[in-house]
Amino acid sequence: MALLAVALLPAAAGAQLAWRPDADWRTLSTAHFTVDYPRECEQWARAMAERLESVRSAVGREVGSLPRQKVTVLVTDPFAVSNGSAWPFLESPSIVVWPTPPDPRSSIGDARSWPEILSVHEFAHVAHLTRRSRNPTQAFLARLSPLGLGPLPLKSPRWAIEGYATYVEGRLTGSGRPHGVWRPAVLRQWALEGRLPTYEELSAGSEYQGGSFAYLGGSAFLEWLAARRGDSTIVQLWRRLSARTDRSFDAAFAGLYGDSPRALYGRFSAELTGKALRIEETLRDSGLVEGTLVQHLAWTTGDPAVSADGRRVAVVLRSKDRPARVVVWRTADEPPDSSTARIARRAARRDPEDVPDIEFWPRAKKPVATLAAANGLAYDLPRFMPDGDRLLVIRYAVRPDGSLAPDLFEWNARKHTVRRVTRDANVRAADPSPDGRSAAAVRCRAGICDLVRVDLASGRVELLAPGSPTRAYTHPRWSADGKSIVASVSDSGTWRLVLRDSSGALRYLDPADGANRYDPEPLRDGRVLHVSEAGGIPNVALLDPATGATRTLTRVTSAAVAPAIGGGKEVWFLALHATGYDVRRIALDSTVDAHPIALDARLTPAAPTPVVAADTFHSAPLGGDRPYRLGVREYRVLGGYAIAADGREATLALSSTDKVGRLGWVAQGSYGSRWRPRGASLAASWRGFAIPVEGELFGMSRRASAQKPAGFTGPADDVDLRGGTLTLGGTRYLPGGAYDVRAGGTLQRTRIAGDPARPRSALFARLGTELAQRGEEHFAAESFAAHASAGRSEMAGDSRGFRRVVASAALSAGSPDSFLRAEGTLGTVAGGTPYERFAIGGADPSFVGAAAADQWIAMPALPFGMLRGSRFATLRASLGGDVLNPYYWLGAASDGGGFGHWKRVVGIDGSADVPPLPLVRLPATSVVLGVGYSLDEPWRKKTRGYLALRYRP
Repeated sequence: MALLAVALLPAAAGAQLAWRPDADWRTLSTAHFTVDYPRECEQWARAMAERLESVRSAVGREVGSLPRQKVTVLVTDPFAVSNGSAWPFLESPSIVVWPTPPDPRSSIGDARSWPEILSVHEFAHVAHLTRRSRNPTQAFLARLSPLGLGPLPLKSPRWAIEGYATYVEGRLTGSGRPHGVWRPAVLRQWALEGRLPTYEELSAGSEYQGGSFAYLGGSAFLEWLAARRGDSTIVQLWRRLSARTDRSFDAAFAGLYGDSPRALYGRFSAELTGKALRIEETLRDSGLVEGTLVQHLAWTTGDPAVSADGRRVAVVLRSKDRPARVVVWRTADEPPDSSTARIARRAARRDPEDVPDIEFWPRAKKPVATLAAANGLAYDLPRFMPDGDRLLVIRYAVRPDGSLAPDLFEWNARKHTVRRVTRDANVRAADPSPDGRSAAAVRCRAGICDLVRVDLASGRVELLAPGSPTRAYTHPRWSADGKSIVASVSDSGTWRLVLRDSSGALRYLDPADGANRYDPEPLRDGRVLHVSEAGGIPNVALLDPATGATRTLTRVTSAAVAPAIGGGKEVWFLALHATGYDVRRIALDSTVDAHPIALDARLTPAAPTPVVAADTFHSAPLGGDRPYRLGVREYRVLGGYAIAADGREATLALSSTDKVGRLGWVAQGSYGSRWRPRGASLAASWRGFAIPVEGELFGMSRRASAQKPAGFTGPADDVDLRGGTLTLGGTRYLPGGAYDVRAGGTLQRTRIAGDPARPRSALFARLGTELAQRGEEHFAAESFAAHASAGRSEMAGDSRGFRRVVASAALSAGSPDSFLRAEGTLGTVAGGTPYERFAIGGADPSFVGAAAADQWIAMPALPFGMLRGSRFATLRASLGGDVLNPYYWLGAASDGGGFGHWKRVVGIDGSADVPPLPLVRLPATSVVLGVGYSLDEPWRKKTRGYLALRYRP
């Protein structure tokens, strides 16, 4: 769960686009909350909303502060993952929750319910971070600042922000990360391997699980501080940070705890390592049972799947920088590498005294088959079909609105083909039946995870057992005889093993002893392999449902999960270490005693903190919901500035939006150099329909004849425009690309060169496409756009029709860090008055859309009108990968014949286009920054910097 309050990131922007403002949004209200959600999320949203007031009271008592304003909670499920974010603006606090529940192996999967832990954690952020400054100057600046943040999010390191919300989550729910097994598993193992993060890495580590340490390590560090100096000191720290006396975080911290946070974190790490070593000693004394290491791997290795004949195993390999890939190995050991032995013998003959490398890890297995990511979207969760050649896999698919949902695919590893089984089904964790005709799976939609069966021929999904906001299924597996399905289910805060028989009846298989059990794998004799958290460490265990007897197969210091056996006699599983998950195996009939060793709770956080009884958060009945309509209007004053070779200007804008982004508008005015466009506009965008609608009214004047530098314009370039534009259309997404289709019209009154105002009208259409082909390290991307318009304009009483076409294409290739981009644009206009000729140079008008004057072609390093004609062409080559990228530009224009005089510019620039961000109250924003050097007359050896900041609704 991430705090996104001050981030204007592409990921956040993508989430905004996937919120589907055109959905049937509904609203529930309580005294202090407004909950907005699409209708399909109503069951989940209501289950959370009924307890929000109780959560608010409990969090307020713990944190010692509450927001003054009503909090908006947005429920949305754009990517079918478990997450949430808090946006602690003082005057407009918001929470975004993604309702898809986590699985039991997630550190956030150990809770009484996902709605509960999510609302407690995120509201703890809001209550904590909206604490207002008591310093008059800081309070005044907070009211003036664009974001309106209090002192805590601005002064606190990430570990303190995320760690505190996690600390509160544990204290109020008695569960969550502070009471689960995964926080101690990570802290303990990283300590044993000497890989605990430094103080700086605690907030922003880049290694495996680095981003999680702000939650896991941060909350444990705060618990350690509270144990040393008292629980009340945590709230006192926040009071000191918001005091009338201005203090840094380090100063506020040291005044309470006697030393810097860096120094005390070092002491905490030392004590944590000591506790971890004591646990390791206890386990070693009883005998570690870790199985045989098959492959030493990094990052989050996917669950192994063993074929029915036991001869092959499939896993998902992941790394920090490459897309995941599914590989199939032989289960047998790799044969000796004769070439390696030959090289070693040769080296020994040449230098008999040299000491060769010691082989610490097993030789890398050679894949029998590999399934790479499809255009950046990786396949996951492989399961062998009965024939051993085909595997079921899951892959996220792109929806037209830009959101993602998992679907089921069939991979033939022998023929190297992939067949899509379902479409927009939201299914995952699929396991094929023994006859290969269907698959047991989990379908997660709108926060509800059901147990389902998928017909593999048609893709039809059949409901077997419904989930609920507090009951989620995961990891279903068929029995060997195909008569029953065993799955994991979250029940009142405990993960248990449940069996669904052929009649549809459900019954629990495991004892109700409070231990989490999950990852079931039924055996042919009826016993069930699974993961048991009995004793406080996840280990592979074997359950006999007939007798209820459980035998633990492993005893590890970290965690052993994802057991799989297929048709073999060895259990394959994953073992956690500080850089990822290894693949190991152990004999099913192992007689080694590996009974669970209960960890001493006094060794927390290296050992789990016992789950305690806690507030269950009273449920208050809610009334009916209501249509969202336009939502609550929010406003923001924005400033902009533009400077280019054709002058400079300043822009003042007032924007308004609602939290969902259904209706946004921007009123803005611009003033600057007389020869730059001046004026005002009011633009609005309505996204409540499947086809967005955008309209704009504007008034603009340009005295281009006064341009400095002179010589490029004349009185015929002076123009006054009054009019409006209406556009319909938007962007839709495809696998590996997107397309944008828009159409509209403009009506204007134009005064050119002092002539009386004349009508100008045009209809236009735009089509743009973008495609990308992504490999593991490199990519290629193509784009094409075409704009066509037809209309009529008048000048000096002469009315003429015109037709204009502008087309562009671009090709990029390379790696994300370094790539080459080549692009070209060609335009032509037929008919019309001289005003309709293309004029190249200068920056785009900052306050109106392109349709107002689409004959003006921007090149900000050159003066306006340096190139003119009824035809034009531009070419540009650039090196990408950084914020600012070097480029080489060529442009030419003519009124007929060829392009004889090309103008060249070299420079460096960068641009960013951010879609509307309703939660930050920002309209769509584009920024261009750069500098260019002209190589040709009449603007030879001229250097111009340029900057433009533009807003659209």
